[in-house]
Amino acid sequence: EPAILKIVSTYNNLCDQLHVLICQCKAPANAIPPLPISCDGIFQLDVNDEIWKDIGLEDETMDPPQWLVNENVCQGIHLLIDLDCCPEEEDRLIHECCVMQECMIMEWTTLQRAQEGASELLNLYSTPVLKYGNRC
Repeated sequence: EPAILKIVSTYNNLCDQLHVLICQCKAPANAIPPLPISCDGIFQLDVNDEIWKDIGLEDETMDPPQWLVNENVCQGIHLLIDLDCCPEEEDRLIHECCVMQECMIMEWTTLQRAQEGASELLNLYSTPVLKYGNRC
């Protein structure tokens, strides 16, 4: 792990150097600085993480697609993906609600039967008992 964190640190330093060169106009036209990588989540990468974006690594790509360079377009794509997942999540929640209701109905029925059984036992044992040994 320390070796990987060292590589990430070196990469981030190079990103900073590239950013400085671009700001000083010492980089090729249309150069896009790569984004630094966070050391915190380096061992829990997701397919949408910034590390996988290889912006500006090819010389032939002078006009990169908007989803790659425009943060608003990228965020819009992520929001559309979340929106597309909503019906599926709603179906899961409806199913879970039905299962919970069925479970509660079964629990309620069991409690009602237990209460009825307890009432019957109470009635059975609460009848007066005649004592024959104590006659006055």
